[in-house]
Amino acid sequence: GTGQPCPSKSTVTIEESGMVFGPYNEGECFRIEASEAYRAIQTGVMMAEFLLIRNSSDRRAVWIIEAKSRSPHAGAKQRFDEFIGELREKLVNALHLGLASCLGRHRAAEHQLPQAFRDLDLKVVAFRLIVVIKGHEDDWLPPLDDALNAALNATIKTWALGANSVVVINDRLARARGLISNS
Repeated sequence: GTGQPCPSKSTVTIEESGMVFGPYNEGECFRIEASEAYRAIQTGVMMAEFLLIRNSSDRRAVWIIEAKSRSPHAGAKQRFDEFIGELREKLVNALHLGLASCLGRHRAAEHQLPQAFRDLDLKVVAFRLIVVIKGHEDDWLPPLDDALNAALNATIKTWALGANSVVVINDRLARARGLISNS
């Protein structure tokens, strides 16, 4: 395989926080933030942008993507802590709503959830919680990555997500991973 989408499959792009994510095979992307399942519960529930099925060499993974156009500096402690808390809440809520949708617990998700998500073997699929921050300097990523991993420690442990399951990257690294387009 060339890694390119099959011409017969429709693709989707997602514009968020000044970045164009995709193109992805439509059946491997679930716009959870725009879903009817989320609209039905959204009051008081923050949500990440979308879920994406990726195939690695060893197993399938669901990437939960949250996009940001900026972030506070780690030195601005209160704002930084609030930002990390918001990211944690969005990612955990997306993990939970995504799993609940795959398990058929939300009727509103039945016709919107792509078949590939319904077919996932939830016992073995990997999950990656990924934050993409546009224009963020590489040197600024480690403090955010460390703080978000610490904030998500209980989730990582209870869901047995494993090492490197939480990642904060910038648009340059997202482009290198095929998350955002070159346009």
